[in-house]
Amino acid sequence: MRILAIIATLALALAHPAQADTAVGVFAPSAPFASTGARVELANKLAAHLAKGLGGTGIGRAYARSGDFAAAIKKGEVTIAVVDAAYLAIAGGTYTVIATATRNGEASQGWQLVAKGVGGIAQLEGKRILVPAIGGRENDFVLNVLLGGEVRRDFFAKVEAAPDTTSTLAALGLGKADAAVVPTGVELPAGFAKVLGLPSLSTPMLVAYGVVTAAQKSAIAAAAISFRGEASTIGGFAVGGDGAAQLARRFAVPQKRGPLVVPAVRLLVGDLVEGRTFAIERSKLDQFIAK
Repeated sequence: MRILAIIATLALALAHPAQADTAVGVFAPSAPFASTGARVELANKLAAHLAKGLGGTGIGRAYARSGDFAAAIKKGEVTIAVVDAAYLAIAGGTYTVIATATRNGEASQGWQLVAKGVGGIAQLEGKRILVPAIGGRENDFVLNVLLGGEVRRDFFAKVEAAPDTTSTLAALGLGKADAAVVPTGVELPAGFAKVLGLPSLSTPMLVAYGVVTAAQKSAIAAAAISFRGEASTIGGFAVGGDGAAQLARRFAVPQKRGPLVVPAVRLLVGDLVEGRTFAIERSKLDQFIAK
């Protein structure tokens, strides 16, 4: 009887296989979440939503450090993630882009250089700058990606990374830096204002790690576009876009070249033949006769 019970249990399991967990990670330092708790809440809410569309159960995990997130990916603890495009641009790896997060309905967000009592960027020479961490190469992110190589490499005394946008603004308000580079649409510390508007970059991206079939990608995308979060941070997702690939090219030092000088040349046939003769000199025939 015991053997028959075991066989019946196995048959039931084969007939109704358990659905795999949908493990969703969030590593998006640029998204202006109010707290770590808000990030965890977003991760759990998104995991539950995607699991409902894909089947199985959802597990949400929020990561504060790039090293922890990279380790989780390597161990296979995260299969789907919301990740800053700048981090993807420098970290690389094998992933499939599913969608782009929207913030206030847009799939991109502007950036700004903010400081207190400063009228222009020239006054920030030799000053310390804070920026939300992207997992490394923050200096290149500020100087090349956002400022386009328009200032010297040693223009700022130092470009330092803070854990996220909220931490960057908090540290700025406490006087731990002279200025900061942060996304637009955030509440600045008292007395601070925008010094310079910077280019818009992609918002965080929804990606899947590992081998993803076309059917799986479509299923994840279909579930993602119906998600509704907090509009000021991650309100939803729009299918398409590859902001990471676009950003990767901008991390290199821009090549500055002078304008190509091309003279305005206008040639006429008369100018080409002027002063030349085209007469054919006649030869004597006897020089061609053998003697």
